[in-house]
Amino acid sequence: MELGVCAGCVAGDSIEKQMTELKRVGFDFIEPAWRAEDHAKLGSAFGEELKKLAGRTGCAVKSAIHGSFSDIGKRLRDAAARAQEIEIFNRNCETLAAAGGNVLLLPNWASEGPEDYDALYVSFLRESAALAAKLGVTLGLEHIPRSKYRNTAVLVYELVEKVNAPNLGVYYDIANGLYAGEDNLASARCVAPRVVQFHVKDYNKHEIPLEKMPLKEVMALFEKAGFKGRVAVEIGPGDEPKTNRHLESALRTLRAAGY
Repeated sequence: MELGVCAGCVAGDSIEKQMTELKRVGFDFIEPAWRAEDHAKLGSAFGEELKKLAGRTGCAVKSAIHGSFSDIGKRLRDAAARAQEIEIFNRNCETLAAAGGNVLLLPNWASEGPEDYDALYVSFLRESAALAAKLGVTLGLEHIPRSKYRNTAVLVYELVEKVNAPNLGVYYDIANGLYAGEDNLASARCVAPRVVQFHVKDYNKHEIPLEKMPLKEVMALFEKAGFKGRVAVEIGPGDEPKTNRHLESALRTLRAAGY
């Protein structure tokens, strides 16, 4: 199984140094987040640069986070704004595909949850998934506990089912459901058929550390449903912000759990 880390959790003052560090520790890939300030550089040329970095460092870009997907519902009612979101989305996919990756995470955070959001999101996601499919990209909708719209894994799964696109699934997070009152094993069992990738981390500032999370149980549920994807660590450096000792520890924990 390929294991990676969210770029924001890796100590290093450039993505190349972060990738070099992840290779040293023993991880396979880095998961960057592309936000509004990155829009201007998104596209196949930037993706090719990332692919060259992967060749130099030995650490690939296999997945990425569409960092400006949050609150997209507010921008889907206006035709011009929606067209712009489609264009930004497509350049996210172009970048990822050129870099050699194939899973784009869509963080489903929204500051409101009006009645028309299902229709707006379903329409946008169907069109987006069709564009992504042409580039060989799979989309993973992640549940964000503080969202006012579909903030649990099960609710996100229901949205994925409404869209019903073959390359749209759930990007599961082993801890996020706990913040929203979900039982993580029950939710994992429910969404397992649609999981495309998942995050592992601790819960509530180490209240439940990574080694106490149900790593084996969740993986068993997903593998039973046919999961053959990747896993990304989402644990920050904490008290040692200039080191990656936290990632060395996380990798040992995951290997011990059979990952």
